Amino acid sequence: MLSRGVSSTVSSQLSVDKVVEVVEFQDLKDLSDTGAVEALAKEFGIVYVTAITRDGCSGCMEQKPLFRELAQKMKTDLGKRVHFANVHVRYTEDDRQESWNSKKVFRHAAYPTYLVHVRSKNGVLEVYRAIYPNMEELEKQTRESLDLAAFYKDAVWEKLENV
Repeated sequence: MLSRGVSSTVSSQLSVDKVVEVVEFQDLKDLSDTGAVEALAKEFGIVYVTAITRDGCSGCMEQKPLFRELAQKMKTDLGKRVHFANVHVRYTEDDRQESWNSKKVFRHAAYPTYLVHVRSKNGVLEVYRAIYPNMEELEKQTRESLDLAAFYKDAVWEKLENV
């Protein structure tokens, strides 16, 4: 289910595997800052964990298998209550524009940046942001966000029941 105002074409352009959804930044670049985040965090009751990485980033390459391992572990434990995605940014020394655009849209300073979001009735809320965190901290922040995601989901259902 896509949120209001987000084109279904964005969803169809996302490459999905069973553990980490890979999203090419170029498919999000024409969306506003909030639109790009809205395209990533689609449903209530789910904690969305997103890694923003780019070509040529040694830290990104180092953390990629660790992030995938964390995603596998948490998806096994929590199922559909968590969603992991990797926004991939294309980068060369001759063409840095996509990297600058990513920094403008997601307001991040460096790579890899990790974001944790939940959806509320007021839109998508950022719960955590870190550059190059250890995976234990990312797991802790993700687990601590589960109750918040459930709270906002319940609040939406409660509001719908009272309408």
